[in-house]
Amino acid sequence: MIRIIIIEDLPIVLEGLKLLLNKVKDFEIIGEYSNGKEFIDNIKSIKADIILTDIDMPVMDGITATKIALSLNPHLNIIALSMYNDRKYYYEMITAGAKGFILKQAPSRDLEKAIRDVYTGGNYFSKELLQSVIIEMREIEQEIIQEKKNLLNLSERELEILNLICKGYTNKELAEKLFVSLRTIESSKSRLMEKTNTRNNAGLIIWAIKNKIVTV
Repeated sequence: MIRIIIIEDLPIVLEGLKLLLNKVKDFEIIGEYSNGKEFIDNIKSIKADIILTDIDMPVMDGITATKIALSLNPHLNIIALSMYNDRKYYYEMITAGAKGFILKQAPSRDLEKAIRDVYTGGNYFSKELLQSVIIEMREIEQEIIQEKKNLLNLSERELEILNLICKGYTNKELAEKLFVSLRTIESSKSRLMEKTNTRNNAGLIIWAIKNKIVTV
């Protein structure tokens, strides 16, 4: 039997989980708690194979409970139960040590698979959640890149020059392509190096790629 504990503060969600899990012959619910503190207070007497925990709960949330629980017993298998709007906590739960992350809206077969995968030493992360997190991280990354551009006060012309430098253009080729004098290019590059704290083309290229200001 796979012994399971559920930590969930909403009775309707708890009852739904119990109804699903009780249908699986080799699943046994051995405990239920309404918040992380209740679980931690009883952790010394717990002999569970899988812990299913909500994230956003009163008294003690799932992230804090996961950190404390694993500090007391590193062998616990914890799976986070998530709503879509909990994805901002995704990395915190993974960092805390959760081995699985599944949406509460997921089909019952996904919940069963998550439990079995983690029970046998693996991990399980809901595909829908992973996709939304990836999309969100891309959006956040773009915001960070824009903030860097704004912070350095890079003009559109400077960004254009930086992009062309990363493509291997020489000063002369830059001047010809942008229809400006060689002196103007040299002046623009000097300002770029000053803003990015670099000394030459190689430094500018490394800085631009590292900070994802341009892609090559």
